[in-house]
Amino acid sequence: MTKLGIITGIAMEAKLLERFVSPSLMVDYAGLDPSAAHRAAEKMIAAGATALLSFGLAGGLNPAVGAGAVVIPAEIRGQRKLSCDLAWTKRLASLMKETPSLLAHAPHVLSTAAMKAAVFAVTGAPAADMESYGIAETAAVHGLPFAALRVVADTAADTVPSIALKSVDNAGRLRVGKAAWGALTHPWQIPELVRLGGRTATAMSKLEALARLGAGGLFGLM
Repeated sequence: MTKLGIITGIAMEAKLLERFVSPSLMVDYAGLDPSAAHRAAEKMIAAGATALLSFGLAGGLNPAVGAGAVVIPAEIRGQRKLSCDLAWTKRLASLMKETPSLLAHAPHVLSTAAMKAAVFAVTGAPAADMESYGIAETAAVHGLPFAALRVVADTAADTVPSIALKSVDNAGRLRVGKAAWGALTHPWQIPELVRLGGRTATAMSKLEALARLGAGGLFGLM
């Protein structure tokens, strides 16, 4: 029996898919710890997943790519290049009316334009995330098909303010007290925080639409 395991980075991404959970579709989030993607993928496989999909937000690297842009990679570029399942990626891209591209691995949040530019120069990828590479590695070890579907939130020019990083726990949940304290002690970061919030809302709205479009057909897996 085909069983798709979908892994997101944070809880709010996974929540978009909860209503689509079925005997053929499982959902979990990895959290923001660098090694969490491997653990989440192993957990999915132990639960019976026969294919793995990385789903969620990404950070833009290409200055021409805006918030809400969809990235369906044929290849993940990190320490080495990891190929996604070609046939599945083509079906997924066709379903979403997109063209397969590239995705870069970020071992940590790329919080400045300079950090993003450096990764773009090396990889040529339009966007980066922290989870897909680890999930792809684990899928390859087990001989399972892997694909990724990501939507750009912060763009190549955006700074991710420190108060945003410190206000989110490893599950991606907002710690309201820390956020309020951060705004009080770093008021100059508030415009960047508001901008990031708007970009994230745009990306999450797109992700929700893609979840509705793809879940019924297991995101083109079959």
